[in-house]
Amino acid sequence: MQMVGGEMPSFTEDRPSAGGVLLGYLTEQVPDGAEVLVAGPHDAALIDALAARATVTCLLRSQPDAIGLESRGVRVLCGSLAKVTDESYDVVVALDGLERLCSVEGPQLDWVESLRALHRLLRPGGTLLLAVENELGVHKLVDPSSSTASQADSAWRPLGEFDTKPGNPGRLAGRLAAEGLAVDWLGAAWPVPHEPTLIATPNALQDGPADALAAVTAGAAGRAYAEKSVLSDPRRLAAAAVRGGLGPELASAWLVVAHRAPRPAAALSLPPVLIGDGPVVELAPGRDGVWTRRVLHEVPGRDLSALNGPLPRGRLLEELLLAACLRHDLPIVRRLLTGWTSAHPGAAADNVVVHEDNYTVPSFSVLDPSVPPQTDVIRRFAQTLIGGGYAHPWPAAVDVPTLTSILHAAAGLPGDDVEAGEEPPLPDSRREHEEQIRALRRQLADATTRAQWFERELGRRDSELRKARMQIAAFSGSVSFRVAKLGVGVARKARNRLRKGLS
Repeated sequence: MQMVGGEMPSFTEDRPSAGGVLLGYLTEQVPDGAEVLVAGPHDAALIDALAARATVTCLLRSQPDAIGLESRGVRVLCGSLAKVTDESYDVVVALDGLERLCSVEGPQLDWVESLRALHRLLRPGGTLLLAVENELGVHKLVDPSSSTASQADSAWRPLGEFDTKPGNPGRLAGRLAAEGLAVDWLGAAWPVPHEPTLIATPNALQDGPADALAAVTAGAAGRAYAEKSVLSDPRRLAAAAVRGGLGPELASAWLVVAHRAPRPAAALSLPPVLIGDGPVVELAPGRDGVWTRRVLHEVPGRDLSALNGPLPRGRLLEELLLAACLRHDLPIVRRLLTGWTSAHPGAAADNVVVHEDNYTVPSFSVLDPSVPPQTDVIRRFAQTLIGGGYAHPWPAAVDVPTLTSILHAAAGLPGDDVEAGEEPPLPDSRREHEEQIRALRRQLADATTRAQWFERELGRRDSELRKARMQIAAFSGSVSFRVAKLGVGVARKARNRLRKGLS
């Protein structure tokens, strides 16, 4: 380990390091035998895989972290980026971004100055792998905390959107070109910057299968934010951004592969779309405009052969069902439910796409056939409706079992087929909680109004009853009432005698 200056002897990074399957796949494209600088905190598994193929040097500002990394057998520079001068490398990997490269013991470089410092460390023809966090990404829009307030020990300069980093992919490419770096590949990363599970180029998001990519993005966001506190459901925001053509602008980060002139002989070749939540799957356009999938990295114990082939077309079933429920369109809800349960009864609504060449005969396809079949798919959708605070045509169903029974009936399934399976973890969305509270308040206001009306009616009728009782009491105690009562009795007796005489 070499102390370069600006090291922090008692500081440990308190945020997750860059890593994951997809970032590991990107580093696997680095040429064998290259001299690589890994700038900033990265996952140990990623560094180990890279060190097995190349000569790796790591730059860390935290001395305890540097000591721990040195024990793994790699060369470590401990200190601030501003202090590193007499170094040069074939490849610089900065997939954690440029925010954690300077320390409190030295100059505080902004984003542009940090980029220039890394550029100086590249040899002619060298390659830069860089990640840039988007301050207006979906992960920021759903975050309850503020990026401009200090949330951790490492955020002594909480600049957030006031930093000098580019704010969209176009400006990022322009900034790199202005610094003498040519962009070879640029991808938008979802759902979180430090461990993305979906990377797609802007062209793929613009011209590719928008509905399928929106479904994949929503699924990635749902898994990343399961049971986490958020302002609003990131699944809906992510899907709407991709389908609306704003996927690159609202992605959590942008990943760039750039090079310093001249162009390297072994340039990195990357596909337009990468999906990686365990296995790594490539999406690429095929013949006749049909996009195809290809498994690049498999995982043990999981059959992924069904993923190779054309990507199913259509829109996510869960979104269609939610839209129909919001419109209270019961015929569409029944049609979708019956078609779903008859075609793929073991696939969840967030894993089925619906393609409608003819609106009356929709076709249902499983998005990820490698997912094991499930037995409580209707209940899972009911839990999504209740937990997400979505309006639906059955307002009296306020709990999951009741709504599950109704959905089973709408799908034409027997009522005794309802299974109390484990409810899927969903994002803990404050907006949906607020909507549930507003719905409860509306119900309470309606119940209060009804109770007040009944109280007024009871009061009015009690008043009329008291008046009638007073009149009865007054009449029953008077002389005229008693004389009239006696006359009625005499008349009744006379009538009875006449009836007997006639008979």
